[in-house]
Amino acid sequence: MKKNLLSIIILALIVVNIAMTGFMLLSVMTTNSQTAKLVSDIAAALELETSGGVGGGLYAEPSEPSGVNEIATFGFVGNQDRLTINLKPGNDGKSHMMVVEVVFSMNTANPDYASYGSSEQLTGMRDRVKSIVTDTLSSYSMEELQNDSQPAKDAIVEKVRELYNSNFIYRVDFSSVLYQ
Repeated sequence: MKKNLLSIIILALIVVNIAMTGFMLLSVMTTNSQTAKLVSDIAAALELETSGGVGGGLYAEPSEPSGVNEIATFGFVGNQDRLTINLKPGNDGKSHMMVVEVVFSMNTANPDYASYGSSEQLTGMRDRVKSIVTDTLSSYSMEELQNDSQPAKDAIVEKVRELYNSNFIYRVDFSSVLYQ
């Protein structure tokens, strides 16, 4: 009789344990799905993607091309398109000017290149890009640019990426730089 009573108690405890495990599983799964929905809503509000996007996500696409055949350029080159920029006064307190040709490198393998990289699109945004370059470079002094122009280049690329909301432009180069 004791063995049967003990077996019934053990069986009842097993049934209660299974019921409580099922209840916990359902409550955890419900909470997990609600948390996943909340995270996806926040990500949507911040415009993040798990596959990448513009500067976001877990696995962002590389902005630089993998080969030379995936590079296209545009810029302000030649006598008519050279930029003349008033620079911030330097350590000597004098105003200086910079005459520069600016070349942007674009990744043709980037999906956004098809929409933004066409000559019509680039021509349409030419004045905006020129303004970004001029505003950015005018915030640097001649000494800063002569010592290290990379921070200015990085700032220009970042602002142009913000303008296009894309990273298909991955590099900017200065050529024929003259300071006065």
